[in-house]
Amino acid sequence: MANLRLGILSLHPTGLLFCMFGILYLLSISYYRSASSRDPTSYFFDPHRAYEKQYSAHRIQEAKSFLSQASNFPSPANPRSTPPTVCVGIVTVRRRREQYVGLTVASLLDGLTESQRNTIFLDLLIAHTDPSTHPIFSEKWVETLPDRVLLYSKDDPDFEHLREWEDGGWYRNKTIYDFTHLMKDCYDTGAEYVAMIEDDTLAAKGWLSSTFHALDLVQQRARAAHEEDWVYLRLFYVDDPLGWNSEEWPKYLAFAFVIWAALTGVMAFVKRRLKSIPIPASTIWMISCVFIPATITLHFLAGRQTMWPIRPGVHEMNRYGCCSQGLVFPRSIVPAFLDHTDLTTDWLVDMMVEKIADQQEWTRWAVVPPVLQHIGATSSKGYGFDKSAKTIWNFRFEEYSY
Repeated sequence: MANLRLGILSLHPTGLLFCMFGILYLLSISYYRSASSRDPTSYFFDPHRAYEKQYSAHRIQEAKSFLSQASNFPSPANPRSTPPTVCVGIVTVRRRREQYVGLTVASLLDGLTESQRNTIFLDLLIAHTDPSTHPIFSEKWVETLPDRVLLYSKDDPDFEHLREWEDGGWYRNKTIYDFTHLMKDCYDTGAEYVAMIEDDTLAAKGWLSSTFHALDLVQQRARAAHEEDWVYLRLFYVDDPLGWNSEEWPKYLAFAFVIWAALTGVMAFVKRRLKSIPIPASTIWMISCVFIPATITLHFLAGRQTMWPIRPGVHEMNRYGCCSQGLVFPRSIVPAFLDHTDLTTDWLVDMMVEKIADQQEWTRWAVVPPVLQHIGATSSKGYGFDKSAKTIWNFRFEEYSY
């Protein structure tokens, strides 16, 4: 009798439908375990696979090759006859183990044509009161690759204050001073744009043309929207904050409810109007109360960057943009931005930039996919930050072809 009942149940349309859905659901979970393994906003995120270097490993080798030939390059011609299109400012400090700044500089310059190189003024600040303590100080590439190597002088009125910050470990105040000091120096070159890039980043090949194209688009959109005051174009962002953020849960809940209500309504309408199609009430209840909620749940578990990825191009990113690895400021905004900086606050650089932008209601833009990757595993902030430094990563950067 039990076998007969089981046979009848297995032949029932609702039972068959349940079995089919279960199989498809398990297959979908298997698919998303692979497809979402590199999506940090997903339940299926796998950090062991996600942080594997792919394109960046190839780019690091190219940068190392470029750096090995740096001694053969002539030093940049100074002074220039015309202002550069962009001044690229890089603040570098000594790290406890590996120094990344050589790779950063090499990746920025590798692959550029002569005319492209002439549009850049590379401004390198060795941000120590005793620059000889930085391992790169005596390296040959420092003499040939940057357009200028900026050092702190004992004649600087803030020199003793800088030394106190160094000795006391006040890295937040010191990094903000370094950032604003170099930004002023870049501004004084007359460049149309000031790009502030951290010393543990890696640039994709073709980054400059992609950045100029993105800047043209930003300028066009800003003029079209009559919003001339935009503060920066972001060349790097972290994926993690761009997930299912709690502030937007009402929108997600409304989305889920509309999908559920629409599908349930369609089934009820079909059952009522099309009498020739026998749809058991139990089937409608199962689809409405089990299948649809389960599918919506899987949608959210798969991750926002998997299900709703940001399309390639240039986008506003006024919220959830992290971090300060690469920001390009238009020349017109730099004086106003510097007027709002405060060296006495206990901020990180990215916190300061976002705070000012929020206060002034300045628009922020980002290029997708980013043209920079963060490669620093040893933080410049000191002990206790290395673990978080390793997770400052963009997964789409690794999808570049090579």
